[in-house]
Amino acid sequence: EIKMNLYQKGVFNRRIAEARKLWDTMEQDGFTKTTVATLDFTFFSDEKNGADDLVKSLSLHCKTEIAPAKVQGYWLIDGTTRPNGNEFDKEEWLDWVEYMVVLGFSNNSVFSTWSVYDPGTKKTWSSENIDIE
Repeated sequence: EIKMNLYQKGVFNRRIAEARKLWDTMEQDGFTKTTVATLDFTFFSDEKNGADDLVKSLSLHCKTEIAPAKVQGYWLIDGTTRPNGNEFDKEEWLDWVEYMVVLGFSNNSVFSTWSVYDPGTKKTWSSENIDIE
């Protein structure tokens, strides 16, 4: 476990709140723990070495790529579990989001956005559509 500063705690709490809200929306739309879904995600970092280390950490289970962000001095790390799908319940879902946030911080990166795609129904749910006060 890493020690989080105030900014990181705020990001962590926001991502978990987004994950809870997104799960509720997914369930309302028919998502269940037996739905096989793919996950797409983005991190950002202002440190290329951290971004490279993050990609190495993710490479076992995900396809990733690094690109310079539009904002100078930042890097975007995009990843996906495609073509492999996963089944998960609410607890596993929240654990995955928590893991991704902490993994980002431990590699000087921020877990920014993610989406869930159900190839069966062709539905996509995105954290970008979640509004947290």
